Amino acid sequence: MRRLTLKEVNERHGGALPPDAVFRPDDEEPARPAPAAKSKRRPRSERFAALNAFVDFGIADADLTPAEALVWFVLFRDTKGTGTARTAQADIARRAGLSVRGVKLALRNLRAKGMVQVVRRGQLTTGPSVYRVHPTRHMG
Repeated sequence: MRRLTLKEVNERHGGALPPDAVFRPDDEEPARPAPAAKSKRRPRSERFAALNAFVDFGIADADLTPAEALVWFVLFRDTKGTGTARTAQADIARRAGLSVRGVKLALRNLRAKGMVQVVRRGQLTTGPSVYRVHPTRHMG
């Protein structure tokens, strides 16, 4: 997995994060050893880099509605160290102050814009869907 700065993503990939890459802070060294123990969340610097990319480029470039931005924020907040968020649509609706129907529409639009990817669709027996959240339009 490549680790790119926001500047590298903008210059080399036109502002869209490639599928084989993750964000890294501008001040971080390009290669860094893997952490000894797995944590539930990505390091704070990576999370802030992704959040900054979303605020600086994702919202305007993808022309997000307020509902889409709220749904993205809730999913981003629930993202674990694996890079995925396992959250029920009803829970997203409650936390974002939206209807379940509004969440479904926002998720459909975010998927179409390449900012959310459904990794596993939820079912009654397996629990909520699993999403991968991208801070900018995602190629792939």
